[in-house]
Amino acid sequence: MSNLLIIVVAARISEWITKGETPYSYLNPGGKFSRVAIISLCPDAPDTEEIKKLCGSAYAEFYTTNLMTFQGMLTTLFIPQLIKKYINKHLDLSFHDVKSVSVRAYGDTFAGTVAAIIGKQYGYRSVASIHTCHLTLPKTEAISIKHRLIRFFEYFLRRYTHKNIDFLAPVYSPAVNTISMKYREKTVLIPNSVGVRDCDTKRSYVRKSSFRLITVGRLIDGKSVFPILNAIKNCENFHLTVVGDGPNRFQVEQWIERYNMSQRVTLIPRIQNIILVEQLKNFDAFIAFTLFSEVPKTVIEAGLVGLPIVLNELQQGRPIEYKDASIVWCSGTPQSFLSALVELASDEQKSELYGQKTKNAFKRIFAPATCNEKMYHLLTNEMEKTQKAIPRHEEAQTR
Repeated sequence: MSNLLIIVVAARISEWITKGETPYSYLNPGGKFSRVAIISLCPDAPDTEEIKKLCGSAYAEFYTTNLMTFQGMLTTLFIPQLIKKYINKHLDLSFHDVKSVSVRAYGDTFAGTVAAIIGKQYGYRSVASIHTCHLTLPKTEAISIKHRLIRFFEYFLRRYTHKNIDFLAPVYSPAVNTISMKYREKTVLIPNSVGVRDCDTKRSYVRKSSFRLITVGRLIDGKSVFPILNAIKNCENFHLTVVGDGPNRFQVEQWIERYNMSQRVTLIPRIQNIILVEQLKNFDAFIAFTLFSEVPKTVIEAGLVGLPIVLNELQQGRPIEYKDASIVWCSGTPQSFLSALVELASDEQKSELYGQKTKNAFKRIFAPATCNEKMYHLLTNEMEKTQKAIPRHEEAQTR
């Protein structure tokens, strides 16, 4: 008999594939499940071979629903009781030929609610991974009426998930603070598995003609690249590659043209994640400005590669994941970024020391084998004494 893992996602897997974010066995922690059934709440038709790749050695199944279409939303009104009826009507999730069944949601709103409903109805163990710090969204980010409405419904779905799911698994410490204290006893901090291979790591820190910087992320107000652009504007020995797209792309292109910076600033709207990770080692440093509390996946990847990292301080404080890493911190002004960059660019040994120390610290936290093992045990067994839930009194986010 097989052990089955049901994955619930409120996203299109085909978009993951397009972005190149489909590492082998990503949806099968440690490759320990023999069957993986993926349920997408959006209409989708991903490539079959890519689905198999995501499930590793497990037998892969894929189901798609219209729950998050306008028709599906109108039918359910995001009400859990109506969502339950919708699931029962469109999906047969009663498995009789398996030894055990676990349910994991990627997210604690739409996907989390569906996972909690499935878990309660069939008696399956359910876990919701949390990837967003919704309480600390930057105020500078423009929010449309549509997205305000979605966030309104997400608030109620999040409350339902947190109450009814068996376990909550935030992937970084700042997300713990989005969970009510009464649910901390069923909260387990398990970092997301990030795939950086040994061949992707940086070997040489010898500078070439210019100091090559890279920043990766959505081009939005909360992740503005302008403090970084203005920092390097008058320093000819810095070259910046900006990877990302978004509503501020036109302003970035205008800035590059206005200051005649096309030779020193390269804008790449899209690149497959696997290719990005392969190329990170060719840069001298990773730099980012953000007002979000999350620990960005892009920062984790850069750290595991061994790049020195320059970040701005947050009002919320530094996440504990950065405690043993040698991050170069600055206030976030152009001048503070420039000072940090001059420090790194002037000393190759210091750059290497910072990069290697951060890599070692991140490997201890984000090692895929460790993360996958924790998630597998959470999905299949009662938590052992060595892996307790987060105590009510623990301050998990900042130092």
